[in-house]
Amino acid sequence: MTTNTKKEQRPKRRRRFGRVTSRKWPSGRRTWRALWYCKDERRRISRSFDTQKEATEFLAELERRVITRTYEVPPTIVEAEHEDQEERDATRKSRVPTLIGYAEDIIDRRFEPVLAKGSLGVYRAALRAWKEFFGARKGRRAVRLDKVTPAMWLDYRAWRANSRNSNYGEKTTVSNRTLNADQQCVVRILNEAILDRHLETNPLAGMKKLRERRKSRRYLTKKEIARFLDACPKDFKPLAIAMVYTGARKSELTALRWGDIDFDHGKIMLVRTKVGNTDTLDLHPTLRTALLRLRLRRKKPTPDVHVFLSRRGMPFSNITKSWAIALRGAGLEGREGLTPHSLRHSFAVHFLEGGGAVTDLQQQLGHAELATTQIYAAGLSERRRATVMALDFEIPKPRLVETASNSHTKTGT
Repeated sequence: MTTNTKKEQRPKRRRRFGRVTSRKWPSGRRTWRALWYCKDERRRISRSFDTQKEATEFLAELERRVITRTYEVPPTIVEAEHEDQEERDATRKSRVPTLIGYAEDIIDRRFEPVLAKGSLGVYRAALRAWKEFFGARKGRRAVRLDKVTPAMWLDYRAWRANSRNSNYGEKTTVSNRTLNADQQCVVRILNEAILDRHLETNPLAGMKKLRERRKSRRYLTKKEIARFLDACPKDFKPLAIAMVYTGARKSELTALRWGDIDFDHGKIMLVRTKVGNTDTLDLHPTLRTALLRLRLRRKKPTPDVHVFLSRRGMPFSNITKSWAIALRGAGLEGREGLTPHSLRHSFAVHFLEGGGAVTDLQQQLGHAELATTQIYAAGLSERRRATVMALDFEIPKPRLVETASNSHTKTGT
């Protein structure tokens, strides 16, 4: 009895951090409130709880954080509910978009600002073909990203192989190179889907591509180049001379501006649109003379003006017609494989025939890999033929074999 009396008389321990109060509502419901003074915000703060135990444990946890110096102002009920909702939305699996819709968004939002115009055109051409096969058609819904399978891609490839590669020109089917380009594009799109957590793995990763037939690299002899330049139209000729004496790509030269040419030091600066860097090349005297005449004809244009303009006064975008006129005038019309890129091949072949090093040619052409430049060495057929014909291993010449008739005569039978 004495022990119980002492326990009842023992004073209650006063909480050092905050206090807990209760409130009874008219409905009979009782709630508990934890109150404390926040030194960070210099004001009193409270949070409500359904039970006294929750309020007490809440204050004890806040006290522990104050002691360990990890105290942060706890969120309100509304803020806590908002954070919980965000966590639920993040963990909830989002609706997987369709391949077409996702590809359009990625190409416009991510690829267009960073890819070159030519690379972007490959993606858009592939997208047009995907819309016909993977899009909504014949009462079927558009294919979602997570429904793309290797078997489905093989079906697409078979369908695409029998379709036309263009609405213009000859009615030819697409090549294996185009099919491989489509596959490379869709693999990149699916990789982006993994980053956006629409997919866990890429279903087409590591899928084998089709074997491509390597096209023969056509080039012109020096005499043919002279005839070609002589037959070029007036506005196209300066561009053709630049292609012949620099080996640059057409897109690199059509983007050239007068400020990129240093006539005093004989240099020309090219932006390599395919690899994304800039190179400074030597200005050949023949090209320098042609450019000086062109600048004089243009009445000394400002540095920001394009160098090569069509007869309409606009930067060259399509030289198909001018190219055909020059080939016809040079007597080269109808030769298979001759394209504007052939002038680049011609420069590479004659550069190597003149004794130039492959590494120097790599820098001149702006190749990222030396293996690409070494392909041009295959065009040196004349030098290879002369070397092969000069070989002599002193093999004994075979003796003549007597015929059966001569042998019969000699025996006299």
